[in-house]
Amino acid sequence: MATPNLIVVLGATGQQGGSVVNTFLAQPTHWRVRGITRNKTSAKAQTLASRGVEVVEADMSTPSTLTAAFRNAHAIFAVSDFLGIYFDPKNADRPKPGQALNAWVAEEEARQLRNVIDAAAEVEGLERFVFSSLSNASKWSKGKYTHIYHFDSKASAEEYGRREHPSLWAKTSVFQGGIFLNFFTSPAGRPQKSPNGTLTFTIPWPPTLQLPWLVPSEDTGPLVHALIQSSPEQSLLGYREWASTHEIAAKLSTLFNVPTKVVKADPEAFWAEILSPGLVQEFTEFFEYWEEFVFEAQESPRIVRPDDLEIKAQLPGIEGWIKKQSWGFD
Repeated sequence: MATPNLIVVLGATGQQGGSVVNTFLAQPTHWRVRGITRNKTSAKAQTLASRGVEVVEADMSTPSTLTAAFRNAHAIFAVSDFLGIYFDPKNADRPKPGQALNAWVAEEEARQLRNVIDAAAEVEGLERFVFSSLSNASKWSKGKYTHIYHFDSKASAEEYGRREHPSLWAKTSVFQGGIFLNFFTSPAGRPQKSPNGTLTFTIPWPPTLQLPWLVPSEDTGPLVHALIQSSPEQSLLGYREWASTHEIAAKLSTLFNVPTKVVKADPEAFWAEILSPGLVQEFTEFFEYWEEFVFEAQESPRIVRPDDLEIKAQLPGIEGWIKKQSWGFD
């Protein structure tokens, strides 16, 4: 029997990386899984090890650790964590005088991703590199939105890889995750029940705005698997379904026979209640960019959708996710 191929997964204990791990573990005759973490003794890392994942420590800020972690890989899934860097207390004093923390985090995230790209380019026998990115908001908005740092940082690293490592990019697929559906089960987005029983969704974007919804812990793995089986040099906007919040609320109403309504809040005020001050402008622009440029920056010639791939990922619809959640009806 042939030895299974090896996929190396960065962020293996997170939502996107964890989903990739789960998908490829389910195919043991075809794939071995190496999960990369900064702490292999953590509870999450130990759980992965107990499931048959080869757990390896590496740090995206230390290139030498990546070289060792990527050795013998047939495929690599690379994902970064902007908010993890932002909320790490040791980084609070890292910005230059007058520099916003999220501006510094963007530089750091891009630097980490360039390290990953450089290390991946040196892997002998690598067949596919899957890079988790987002669109270049500053570029596609023609300079209108310049504070969406967690988009532009990833996009700048993607452009670096395309420019500096064309041989690697010839076997690269880009994954752009859609809007996280679990926003609606988070403290910020969970619908609130009124005394008359109505569930009210309060959101900082128009209720009828169509958006590409993704459950990162469930959908990323199947979509990445489909990308790896399809032709390279495609940039996939990953989602399970396009829908407006009004349509999502209507689905919930139908499934559970409960009245719902959707209210649009002032975006800046909405984010000011739940985010640190330094992130309010970023997330306010973030949603305005979605509304004006339909998230995927449609001027980009490289964007494809799941149905455009040669291999299709089998994903449930939004209704399947709604049915599994606890909405506090009782």
